Amino acid sequence: MKKFIILLSCFILTGCFENSGYLVKSCEKQEKANTLTTTITYTFGFKNDIIKDIKISYDNVDSDVNTISSIKLSLETQNNYSNLKYNVITDTENQYKIEYDIPLDSEEEILDKFYIKKSRTDLVNKLKELGYTCE
Repeated sequence: MKKFIILLSCFILTGCFENSGYLVKSCEKQEKANTLTTTITYTFGFKNDIIKDIKISYDNVDSDVNTISSIKLSLETQNNYSNLKYNVITDTENQYKIEYDIPLDSEEEILDKFYIKKSRTDLVNKLKELGYTCE
């Protein structure tokens, strides 16, 4: 029993359980307009119902090359305006997927635009209200 307590103390003191309680959840919605399909996915980490980090991806697929070009131009303009951190995941003729890393200390305008809430419960409820499916 003493060995178990000493071993448990070592784990606690070294921080092995530091991320204990940290969970990741995602919510997704697919929108279709003519030949364009856009899948929007919110992926967020949280602990004790408080969101710690959040990423939002937009995966646009269309058989019309002009549509993807227009989406890309629109998003690039928006990105330059808002100074958001983002990564382009896929950039082909028929698909443009981009992922935003939204800082939780962003201006209210950005948080409101992306429906960001500080609480996991509030965010999930808002996204479900908007038609997202959450796992």
